[in-house]
Amino acid sequence: MERFVSLLASGIANGSIYALVALGIVLLQKATGVINFAQGDLLTLGAFAGFWLLVDEGLPQPVMFALVILLLFAAGIGLERIGYAPLRGRSPLVIVISTFALGLGIRAALVLWQGTTPRDLPAPFGGTFELFGARIPLQSLLIVGVLALVGVGVYLLFQKTAVGRQVRALAVDRETALLMGIKVRRLSPLTFGLSAALAGLAGVLVAPILSVSPGLGFGLLLNSFAAVILGGSERLAGVAFAAMFVAVVQALAAGYVSPDLVDAYPFLILILVLAVRPQGLVRSVTGVRY
Repeated sequence: MERFVSLLASGIANGSIYALVALGIVLLQKATGVINFAQGDLLTLGAFAGFWLLVDEGLPQPVMFALVILLLFAAGIGLERIGYAPLRGRSPLVIVISTFALGLGIRAALVLWQGTTPRDLPAPFGGTFELFGARIPLQSLLIVGVLALVGVGVYLLFQKTAVGRQVRALAVDRETALLMGIKVRRLSPLTFGLSAALAGLAGVLVAPILSVSPGLGFGLLLNSFAAVILGGSERLAGVAFAAMFVAVVQALAAGYVSPDLVDAYPFLILILVLAVRPQGLVRSVTGVRY
């Protein structure tokens, strides 16, 4: 029981990180139609920025979290100005390649800035608590709690604000939404910024658990893509559920089957689920009210 609870807690914490990255991917895709392959490197940038602010500059943890979110929001806007705005109207493949190239650029810049030596970011809460004999890090509780707050915030954004309704309209019928006067050029910098801020938040949350290195975000990005495919882009809650499902099964399989395949499990899960249920884990939305 102790081992099962420990693996389950680890899976839920990892699933929360996958969900934060996946929500940023889906948020951007809904508003602009862009799949951002730089999302993982933005996560890495957030982790390194957190290390720099907390360890090198000695700022308090709350200030570090706030500044990382603001810095990554600005980085997202910069990414939109460089990698998307000049290419608007071009083939989606061109924009995907652009975001991938920018991600590689961010990774190279991080190597020049911080080097390749792994760093350890101190956790806000360094202790553990006991549940059914398993010692669970308090950092895991923080990660899950932050995901819950972000989920509520994203839900309110989409359901209660004019910006959210415009993004939902673009997601349902992009051409009609454009004909109705929705300005994608005004929405795209905002959504790029919000998406990058979610990636940066995921970076500073996962950094105390995993060593901070230039390749930190790439593997997390791939696992998050598996969650996006399984959860679909129609429902954000479905994406979060799929992220939890992938991470929990990954953790249990690594603990009870073989840890050597831990990086392959998300894609094995993806293949098996789609073979049985091609529509994914969550039923698609057939109608949306405004």
